[in-house]
Amino acid sequence: MHRFAVVSDPHIHALFPDYGVEGVRFQGRAGACVRSRRDSVESTRIFNESGLALTAALEACAAQGIRTVLIPGDLTDDGQAPSMEAALALLVDYGTRHDMRFFLCPGNHDAYGMSGRPHTKAFLTGSGGSVTVSSRPEDAGKPAGGETVHDPRMGCGSYVGLAEAWRAHGLMRDPRDLHWESPFGPDDSPASRMHDMTAADGRTTHRQIDLSYLVEPEPGLWLVSIDANVFEPRSGRPDNTQPDAFEDSTNAGWNALVRLKPFLLDWMADVARRAQDLGKTLICFSHYPVADVLRGTLEAERALFGQSTGVRRNPTPATTARVAATGIGRHFSGHLHYHATARAAEGGPALVNHAVPSPVAFPPAFLLASATPATLTTTPQVIDFAGFDAFFRFYGKGGEAPDWLEAATYPEFLYRHIGAQVRHRFLPNDWPQDLRACLEGRSTGDLVALARRDAPADAADPSLPKGGAGLPVTRLLTDWYALRSAGELARPFLTDDALRDYSALIAAYAGRHWADPTSVQARIQIFVHMLAQMLADAGIAPEDAA
Repeated sequence: MHRFAVVSDPHIHALFPDYGVEGVRFQGRAGACVRSRRDSVESTRIFNESGLALTAALEACAAQGIRTVLIPGDLTDDGQAPSMEAALALLVDYGTRHDMRFFLCPGNHDAYGMSGRPHTKAFLTGSGGSVTVSSRPEDAGKPAGGETVHDPRMGCGSYVGLAEAWRAHGLMRDPRDLHWESPFGPDDSPASRMHDMTAADGRTTHRQIDLSYLVEPEPGLWLVSIDANVFEPRSGRPDNTQPDAFEDSTNAGWNALVRLKPFLLDWMADVARRAQDLGKTLICFSHYPVADVLRGTLEAERALFGQSTGVRRNPTPATTARVAATGIGRHFSGHLHYHATARAAEGGPALVNHAVPSPVAFPPAFLLASATPATLTTTPQVIDFAGFDAFFRFYGKGGEAPDWLEAATYPEFLYRHIGAQVRHRFLPNDWPQDLRACLEGRSTGDLVALARRDAPADAADPSLPKGGAGLPVTRLLTDWYALRSAGELARPFLTDDALRDYSALIAAYAGRHWADPTSVQARIQIFVHMLAQMLADAGIAPEDAA
């Protein structure tokens, strides 16, 4: 039996990067580069708490005797040198004190192609303002809500630099390992791991590096890290030392990998065959999911939102089938910050994708795993720690209810972060404008009353029910997104009152039909059906509320 942990997407943000700016005073030390409240509410994650959260996760691993930790990408928040140094120093510390080993694979926030790319970030100052740091020399001195300082270390690094920085964490050979190889053979040098990738025009070709590897850190355990971070060349832009020569990897994932790096599928199939012949316990991981982790709601989400972030970042059924055909069997992914288990369609080779959440998004958790060649057991470990509110004094009052500053635990803090995202990110970015305007100021009771109307209604109809009993729709949306990302781990945050409202809502829309698919009722019905599906997937029966 092999025991290990999977801690994904730590998104380490260096608090003391020494950018030479004023910053704020934190824990008795001047010059802390603290991100603002607004930055976090508009993001998929929080920033300042990242080091505290990863430390709490590693403490939990150490307490349970875990010695092997997989990190499926986004070790750092945006690949800046100070953040990379801070993250690696933490891994070295736990490796030294607790005999832990960490095995990494690249995420879209860790490096940008063969070029790297510029970044600009703003930080709070002790005088109540902000200061901006940019890696672009031309930005120096420009007003951006405050002073702008140039520091090249603010930029995201390239893949060449990543290979060297992470060499001790699986990317290159280690004397302690029983076996190591890359898809190109036993040579671990970056030069031996180059390959060509061609743009859609069939003429523009880039020479890129792939950082996939197979390592046997203990007898019988084969860890396969797949570099699914694909930077597709742009047609007519052959100079891959320029950031605009690539498509961003964020939405590419395995859909792009099967087109542009098919040699990895051949290698994975060969590894899987050898692992079976040799009786090895094979564990594969990459940054991106290999199966649909939207809990069976992918097509419904596409119908309601179109090409939403969730839709774009999920693999197609054809992609999943291609990966399943390699025989790897089980795979851990990050990227989406979800806690979910997804499987390939029945009728083909078995493939299970274990989506791993992030320490800096809801639900804050990691996975403990035990594996043999034939079995795999995973247990989620929710992250909580004293002092999670150390940065609250910098955030100020947000004018929202409920406010972040009322959170009593770290998981509650991140649940409330979802509520802030609903207002500042999800509704503005994902929802159709007319439906968003319709939902504002309404309650679950209003939506139930709307379902009783037989005639299809327009979202802008001023006579639609409003002011009824029940929870605010913003609370419904918060719980919907919490279920989407956390599954059963969201249950402690779903009150009995909320579940009763959701049961009534589901019953009101069940079995109804409105002839006009663009009507407000038909579209809300899609949303409610997804709510029912996610509750079922989490094993939560809303009608069972006390």
